Amino acid sequence: MNFLDVLRAVLMLGLPMVALSWVIFSWIFLSGEIDRQDKRDAIKAQVKKLKTLSSLDGNRGKRYLYDKWVWFGSGFYGLAGIWTLIVIEVGELVGFLSNLGSFSGLGEISIVSLIIEFLINQLGNLLQAFLWWGYWPADSMLVWLGVAYLGYWIGVELARHTQFESMEQLVSLLRSKFNSPPK
Repeated sequence: MNFLDVLRAVLMLGLPMVALSWVIFSWIFLSGEIDRQDKRDAIKAQVKKLKTLSSLDGNRGKRYLYDKWVWFGSGFYGLAGIWTLIVIEVGELVGFLSNLGSFSGLGEISIVSLIIEFLINQLGNLLQAFLWWGYWPADSMLVWLGVAYLGYWIGVELARHTQFESMEQLVSLLRSKFNSPPK
């Protein structure tokens, strides 16, 4: 394990965990389900109790991400599983789209076998996502686990200490920072 392997773990798993946990916990703190002032142990206990977040009812995208997080077990493990599934699915989609020309003999394959193959592939992807720690390449699995866990808690702490009244307020702040001309 060298510096480049750690950097790879940070870029591929650590930073996405920071971003995802920050987004999800920002929603949870904004909903009032968990108090921003709670300590880590209290947050862990509250996360285990959360099954629904009624404040997301009007937004399908947020609701979908939150429901998948809960379905994967919530907490650190659930978030790592979601990220792994996203990486697997996007990789397969890119591979499929880049090989569209190789499907010239598609007429010979029955639609039933295509559907069965797709369903089996999806089941395999879900299993890989549930066993996410085995998906990521590493000489040292402990380093990848540590980077992911650290990223998760950094995101939670960022959400705790970022005081926004709504996600729209955050989005408008980010837009103003990125769209303003340099000084």
